[in-house]
Amino acid sequence: MLNHFQMRIFELILIIHCLVSRKRECESKLYVILGKQYSDYVVDLSSMLRIDLSSQWVNSFDNNEDIYTNLCQIKELNIRQNLFQNWSELWSQLQNHFPHLEILNVSNSRMIFDQSPPLEFLHINQLVLIDTDNDCDIFENICKYFPNLISIHLDLNRLSYLSETFVSQLPNLTSISLSDNPTLKSWDPFINHLGQLKHLEELILNNCAIDEIKFPDENSTELFPSLKYLYMSDNNISTFSSIDELSQLVSLISFSILRNPIYPLNPIECETAKQMIIARLPNITHFNRVLITREERRGAEIDYLQRYAQDYFDRKLDFIHEHRQYQKLIEKHGEPLKQNSTETLKKGLCIRPNLLPVIFEFGDENQRKIEKKIPSSMTIAKLKTFVRKLFPLQLTNDIQINLFFVIDSKHRELMTSEYQDVHFYLGNCLSNECNDRPSIIRIETVS
Repeated sequence: MLNHFQMRIFELILIIHCLVSRKRECESKLYVILGKQYSDYVVDLSSMLRIDLSSQWVNSFDNNEDIYTNLCQIKELNIRQNLFQNWSELWSQLQNHFPHLEILNVSNSRMIFDQSPPLEFLHINQLVLIDTDNDCDIFENICKYFPNLISIHLDLNRLSYLSETFVSQLPNLTSISLSDNPTLKSWDPFINHLGQLKHLEELILNNCAIDEIKFPDENSTELFPSLKYLYMSDNNISTFSSIDELSQLVSLISFSILRNPIYPLNPIECETAKQMIIARLPNITHFNRVLITREERRGAEIDYLQRYAQDYFDRKLDFIHEHRQYQKLIEKHGEPLKQNSTETLKKGLCIRPNLLPVIFEFGDENQRKIEKKIPSSMTIAKLKTFVRKLFPLQLTNDIQINLFFVIDSKHRELMTSEYQDVHFYLGNCLSNECNDRPSIIRIETVS
């Protein structure tokens, strides 16, 4: 097992020297380390800015001043996955030998916080403490000596809470990653404490066992004023009420929620959930790290309006509170179509949505055809988005399309109303349960 920080530094500098092929034409002093000789010109590399000693199993620092003479300009130090025992060892090295350090990575370590440093490290702005087996109380003791942090990684720890004291120590923070802390669990109050950070732009909460997003009733709109990127895959979010809460975040432009109960595995249900989330979050431009096209957003919003139209017209209690964006979308697109009572009753008696076999026929010289089953309740706006995914190479975002229901060889009907569902145009296919012959929908581009 290697136990000398000195040896690793010299090995690293020798490699860098060989790569840049620099030599000095002067008298050299020789160092002997484990039988190897290194001349002093090797350590004269004042342009070196980064040291990576990760996974070297080093257990102590060396105090030989000759090592550090040319390291004072170092800006990034990675000592991840080594065997240092106490934070006091690290404090001493940072204070004496790395005055300009900006990025520090001490992940995958089990160092004991044995004493406080004599000063704050004002130049360090990025701190990586992944898998250090600590809770918030230890991070409080550490972070207060890094007052100018803009980025911190606390993934794979055993965080069970986030204190207001911890948050108050990070006034300049723009990015924080807390992924893989399944003991964290609660958005309110712990994640809400982070909402006090005026400059926070990125919040990564993958796999934290969070089952609900809930803001306090008072001053909710003042939380997370700068948050742009929120990543919450592999959690336990199961209701759209959590998504409605996020609609209060005016700066949010990217949201990811893969592998949550709200986002089912069934392709059709998955697509529906995606549309409902996009419609509820008016400002996001990326969903699950994929760009939302203008047509996709329009289709999602119209489908959302139509899906909850009956509840809207029935003036159900707390409807506007549960659907914060609904009234704004009505102002944008107009009121949805009101279903008649017969249709509502018929849909209410369905155990599962009716799936219609449909052949999608692309109107070009190749006459491409794809057969799929689609729910009869799918709106035409959503159907257009679905069709673009069937023919992604032919239907780029700048191409406008029309959909036609083919009645017979001589007659077809243009599917004009984006609010109407597929049942409105293909209703006869549902009335004859014995007829399994697929309907035909023809896609034609608009020149």
